[in-house]
Amino acid sequence: MKFGKDFRNHLEETLPEWRDKFLAYKALKKLIKHLPQPPPLGVDLPDEPPRGAARPLAAALEAWFVGILNEELEKFNDFYVDKEEDFVIRLQELKERIEKIRANKSGAFTSEREFSEEMLDIRKAFVTIHGEMVLLKNYSSLNFAGLVKILKKYDKRTGGLLSLPFTQRALHQPFFTTEPLTRLVHECEANLEMLFPLEAEVIESDQTGKGETQEPHDPEGSSDRADNFGVYRSTLAAMKAIQGLRKASSTYNPLSLAQFFHGQGEDDGSGAVTTENSDSNSLTNSQKHETDEESVHSDD
Repeated sequence: MKFGKDFRNHLEETLPEWRDKFLAYKALKKLIKHLPQPPPLGVDLPDEPPRGAARPLAAALEAWFVGILNEELEKFNDFYVDKEEDFVIRLQELKERIEKIRANKSGAFTSEREFSEEMLDIRKAFVTIHGEMVLLKNYSSLNFAGLVKILKKYDKRTGGLLSLPFTQRALHQPFFTTEPLTRLVHECEANLEMLFPLEAEVIESDQTGKGETQEPHDPEGSSDRADNFGVYRSTLAAMKAIQGLRKASSTYNPLSLAQFFHGQGEDDGSGAVTTENSDSNSLTNSQKHETDEESVHSDD
């Protein structure tokens, strides 16, 4: 499946409020098709204009296109930083709720039912924020991959050499600096594992099936459950899109721009299934072993 189709499918499946924050891939690709091509080989080019004269068309065109890409980078960075800051605040609030429960074990709740409802609500909040964090990591990877594709198309169309310098610059942008987000993901997963271990999940599921326990009826919470399902569905769609990119190439080229990805992901050595060693971060890992090739006949 072509990258453009993967990208489009992901936009359709992601959270609606995120869609206009992604790379304008289709519009940029269409724009590039209308750019002037360089003269064919063997055609004599005019001499360089005298000093102080207007810049050559190619230089002016590149400056204009770089300006468009800079606006895209600014869009990525603003959205990414805002979401990351939001995650920090929400995660801290959840930790404070947990500490409040621990500090007032006996007096905080009037009944066991009230305690169970609070813990279920905390678990739901952790699962939701974790899903959004995974989405944001995929947001980073997909936008970078799309940017690389667009730059290659620009160079191919115009004969320019913009890909390498602009890619190097993008590597150091906030939206691609995912180490703080990775730490938040690990912290969220650690809290989930500590508060809601697998054994408890199995017991609860088994008891619910036997009719021993039931989640309290909460008609007002139906919208929250729908929101959680939306995050879950969007996360799965993001992972599917990344897996599609992972299969795009089976060869390896050590000179590929994709090799710049080597520093984005880190393994904490825990062996836990996190966004660092799961399919949700597979773009970063797979691009260490892919050439990031594009067929000359491809229209993705």
